[in-house]
Amino acid sequence: MQLSCTGHLRTAALILLLALGLSRCQGDGTVAFTNEEDAWSSYTVPATADMVSMAEPQQQVPKANQQQQQQQQQQQQNATVAADIAAHRTAEFTVLLPPGATELRMQLQRPAFIFGTAYQPETAPDPQWYEDTTAAMFWGMTPENAFKWFNYEPQPGNTSEARALLESRYIGFAQQQRMPVVRGHTLEWLKDEEGDNFWPRHLNCSEYVAALKERITRDVGAFRGKFTTYDVFNEVIKFPGMLDQCDLWDTAFPDAFKWAHEADPDAKLCINDFSLIEADAGPKMIKLINEHLLPHGAPIHCIGIQAHLTIDGINMTHMKQNLDLLAETGLALYITEFSLFSTWEGPNGRPISYLDEDTQADTTVALFRLWYSHPAVRGIFMWGWWDANMWVQDAGIYRADKTPKKAAAAIQALWESEWSSQVYVPQPSDGFATFRGFFGSYDWSYVDADGATQRGVVHFGKGRRRRAAVLLGSRERSLAGEASAAVQREAGAWPK
Repeated sequence: MQLSCTGHLRTAALILLLALGLSRCQGDGTVAFTNEEDAWSSYTVPATADMVSMAEPQQQVPKANQQQQQQQQQQQQNATVAADIAAHRTAEFTVLLPPGATELRMQLQRPAFIFGTAYQPETAPDPQWYEDTTAAMFWGMTPENAFKWFNYEPQPGNTSEARALLESRYIGFAQQQRMPVVRGHTLEWLKDEEGDNFWPRHLNCSEYVAALKERITRDVGAFRGKFTTYDVFNEVIKFPGMLDQCDLWDTAFPDAFKWAHEADPDAKLCINDFSLIEADAGPKMIKLINEHLLPHGAPIHCIGIQAHLTIDGINMTHMKQNLDLLAETGLALYITEFSLFSTWEGPNGRPISYLDEDTQADTTVALFRLWYSHPAVRGIFMWGWWDANMWVQDAGIYRADKTPKKAAAAIQALWESEWSSQVYVPQPSDGFATFRGFFGSYDWSYVDADGATQRGVVHFGKGRRRRAAVLLGSRERSLAGEASAAVQREAGAWPK
């Protein structure tokens, strides 16, 4: 990583930045620039193959030439993905230090991108190991089954046991680990085989709408500020259920988002479904959003993309085109349920993986790189990771005996090496250091003029002003705060 250190530090300049409101003092020892988020940059689809005219006779290509062409095409796709990652996930950042500061060190501590997993500790054979390993690998979490309506409220009004489980085993765990995203999955799932004996399915239409409103208002309110994101509906394209039976597409369907927003205005609200990127359900999802949600003022913020993928059903070019299509809605995209396996028809009636470890690792890395390269994708959630405690049989990245597969090491290498940033500047020039790194939160330290080591955390975001920060030790924070207050008293209101 190349570093350039230029500029001139002046105490007055630092005071001015604080006084203008262009920066703020944080309790972690950071003065970070304030900013509104920039909009996502535009994204274009690179051409991957030439179109062949149907009128022209196709000549047979020798097998060796076909392999060479495939290798060249794969190299081109890899280069495009790498360039997109650099363009959308990194930027040039500048830090300003006090006079005499040396030995600047910065390390990306948490990316500005969510990597999470479905989580179900009560079914884990070794709950403590499961909890510890989840905490070590992920910084986002989705309760796999505990919040689904038919589990959360099996009889009308009977929610106390399920709520206590979620509070103690899920929310408590996420808060302890300071996970920034905890997904509420799902407020409603109308799949018949999951709920044919579930009590709301036997209500008439008006009774069902009232029960749905009570479910959303009560439970989103109960977990306000604890779940950061909700799947308001799950799999409505194939399983519309009461939405079709009662003709609720333009009433209760958009209203459900409004009820959730009223109960927790800060929560991000998604619609979650399958076959959006590996098959052809993307246009259907866009139609639902454009015809039944947005025209009725539904506050929808994101599309959840299930990605339960068979190895033979993966087409990277087709997948990227579908991501581009979904991104045209302007909504954030999340890969909410990733699993990779061989067939849906396992011997126990469940999907199963027979993949060798190299194929699993290589394919997982290729998928993660593609998703990470797309500017609209905000996070990736695996649908379980341990063979002893996940829905898809033998598709975990850890074996049942708790030993890691090659995919576990490959994923770790992405986050800790390929997509990480580390900076060391022995002698910052005039107190400035500039470097290119990944967006996210950085641990920093330097040695001040008195020989004391100062430490803190700074977050670099996409906004222009969020790409710069002032790193102050305790003595400088105190002096700068006093001086800034004095300047503001003298100057009155500063223009923004």
